[in-house]
Amino acid sequence: MSADTDTGALLIHGLGGTQYDLGAMHKVLKRAGVETHALTLPGHGATPEDLIGVRAESWLDAVTAKYREVAGRHDTLHVMGMCLGGLLAVELCKRENHRKGRLVSLAAPVFIDGWSTPWYRGLRHLVYRIPGLAAGMRVEEEEPYGLKNELVRSIVKAKFERGENFHYRWVPLSCVQEVDRLRGWVMRGLDAIACPTLIMHAHEDELTSARSARFLRDGIADSRLVLLDNSYHMICVDNDRDRVAAEVLSFMDRAAEAPQPSRLQSLDGEDAQRLLTAYRESLRAGEFETLFPLFADNVVWTEEGDSPLSGVYRGKSALIDLFSRLMDYSRNTLRILEVGAPELRGRAFAMPLRFQVQDGPGLQESGATHTLRLRANVITRVNSVADDPPRADALWRRLAAASLRHSAS
Repeated sequence: MSADTDTGALLIHGLGGTQYDLGAMHKVLKRAGVETHALTLPGHGATPEDLIGVRAESWLDAVTAKYREVAGRHDTLHVMGMCLGGLLAVELCKRENHRKGRLVSLAAPVFIDGWSTPWYRGLRHLVYRIPGLAAGMRVEEEEPYGLKNELVRSIVKAKFERGENFHYRWVPLSCVQEVDRLRGWVMRGLDAIACPTLIMHAHEDELTSARSARFLRDGIADSRLVLLDNSYHMICVDNDRDRVAAEVLSFMDRAAEAPQPSRLQSLDGEDAQRLLTAYRESLRAGEFETLFPLFADNVVWTEEGDSPLSGVYRGKSALIDLFSRLMDYSRNTLRILEVGAPELRGRAFAMPLRFQVQDGPGLQESGATHTLRLRANVITRVNSVADDPPRADALWRRLAAASLRHSAS
């Protein structure tokens, strides 16, 4: 059976967001043999001002059109949504009488009652009654950005500060009004949903409590609820992201990509090459959060030299501390400029890189070599040595001191 007639999945992003909201779900599903489809919701992908005047009907019309466009290509089509996308996925499956596949609702805010929402949140309904006022009011995206993982949170903060267009920094209150209208639709007629449904939500979701997930479970006959213990709202990129992916694959009757044999690989080995390529690409893109699945749980990272960064970091949790320091000391200006091809050195691989940071009024470039050891298709050791150790040590001492002064001011 061809890929065009087998299994597909429609993935719907969240409010103010992009497909980044869904983390690695596209990649995970594709590796499991599921063709994924996505869309950019009306008002998204450019500037927050574009959301002013967008109606909930426009979002629902867009996902309905995309659903109808791709449904004929597959024997099985699953529907998955995150946050606003979760609400839209539920309402889509209800209105389209979706029976061609399954429904996955991720952190859908049926109720906006999470622990970080202010006590006066209910007053927004009074503002809605004053013509034009809600359109001129902003709801800012603030820490913790839906993330319990401190490293991913610091990376997201840096992306916001650099102005990257992966998620809006704010949305107009009038847009939240449209979410409220959509929530009202979702609450009605859940018993009409005919497809098997997986509902995932974090106990500690700061935007919407687990009450939302339980409401969906109680209203949808053929549903299963999974509550997560170590994440905030953005469950596809937070600490529970691997469990989210595993639950989705299991629910869709799909196996994860088969693990490769546990053996030390040479550079010519396909698995070693894949691992090294992933490491290079993550560094090049500055997407440090995507490095973590590449490391062994007991990874040892040695940062040579005599600077505030120097030392031995044991385990993934220690690496969070290292990368958080890198972001803090550089005040989120760290840029990887170049990552060279790996060179086999005995039983390890050496990879040169160059980076740039803001140092006072100017930019400083520096270089280092990462020497990696691999086992069982993960990175077990990293040794990082600066090209010019005295100069690099002095640079990081200056940056650490400046960061401390900035924090104290």
